[in-house]
Amino acid sequence: MDVVMLYNILEDEADEELLLLANHFRNENDEMFSQRSREGCFSTLIQRRLIDNETRFRAYFRVSFELFNYILNVIIEDIRRRPSNRIKKPISPEEKLSVTLRFLATGESYKSLAFQFRISHSWISTIIREVLVAICHRLKNIAIPEPTQCSLSKVANDFYEMWNFPNSCGAIDGKHIRIVCPDNSGSLFFNYKSFFSIVLLALVDANNKFLVVDIGSYGKEGDAEIFPKSNLGKSISTGEFKFPEPKCLPNTDVVLPQVFVGDEAFKLTETMMRPYPRNQSKLNPKKAISNYRLDRARRTTENTFGIMCQYFRVFFTPINILPDTVDNLIMAACIIHNLLREERMVCPMDSTDRDPITDVQTNTNMIQFGAVGGNATHEAFRVRETFKDYFNSRSGSVSWQQKHVTRTN
Repeated sequence: MDVVMLYNILEDEADEELLLLANHFRNENDEMFSQRSREGCFSTLIQRRLIDNETRFRAYFRVSFELFNYILNVIIEDIRRRPSNRIKKPISPEEKLSVTLRFLATGESYKSLAFQFRISHSWISTIIREVLVAICHRLKNIAIPEPTQCSLSKVANDFYEMWNFPNSCGAIDGKHIRIVCPDNSGSLFFNYKSFFSIVLLALVDANNKFLVVDIGSYGKEGDAEIFPKSNLGKSISTGEFKFPEPKCLPNTDVVLPQVFVGDEAFKLTETMMRPYPRNQSKLNPKKAISNYRLDRARRTTENTFGIMCQYFRVFFTPINILPDTVDNLIMAACIIHNLLREERMVCPMDSTDRDPITDVQTNTNMIQFGAVGGNATHEAFRVRETFKDYFNSRSGSVSWQQKHVTRTN
């Protein structure tokens, strides 16, 4: 049987050891792959030129050397392949992680990475899938733990101190992440904006870190349906998600529930604040100020997505891998993003190393949800009106809000 045909069969069966063996024989017949240990990017560039240069290492992988080693130590047993009689020198965990992080950092094709690392593109696809699964399995609960009432109370305090919005347990938003149409998927991933996508729904804190991530909704699903069907939406509707206790607005005795802040894509509820309609805010200065204060807090979601896209340029092109692997890729990117944010909070940035925030709506393949309608309860309207009155009162106003609203209008 032809070696290439055997390799393809084994890849479909996902037998890793036999796949390594087939890859080994295949590489013996290809001089480029057989010289991996001498000519591959891992040995010639990473080990010789980057390992002792933190600045270049971070520019190449988008993570520090310390964080690289931390991730490696956590997942090493999941991606290590022991030498055997059939495979004398398996690819090391360090090289597997290097390939995966380079793919996230650049979004290069597997064939491009194959030329750099001297590893066949078919085997690179297996390596990346293996490493992404290991990162999600080992690090998700560390980097994105389940929120508790105590942790959400701290988030609310941070939102008030940093963004002047009280009683906010997080900002929520969703993005359609553009993908290449998967085989035999029909119209499942084809959305109303006429491209194929997988949905990322995320709740973030005041420091641009992910609190809750829900990935995998089909692009064809309407934006109004995605949040109620998500795990977060279901846990809120069933009462399983425990918000902190209602709290007085600062400097007042007015008690309001803890809420999320979102844009027009989310329905107004007692625990979800969305802006007033634009036609109302243009005619009512108080509503315009309320919208400004809410949008200022909600901006953390745009900042978070923008920072993650600048860390991982894979999001700047349609992702051409299997949908299940895309889910793991997005989750792994969110996990490493949080680890990077933790690192920056512990070690503040200097003037030459600023957060890479960009406009994700126009420059990346993360596309904003559309506005939706829907009826809200009387209590939901009351909560939003109370926030509006607070933002326009002496107790809750800030000195620069009126100037900003006047300039934008």
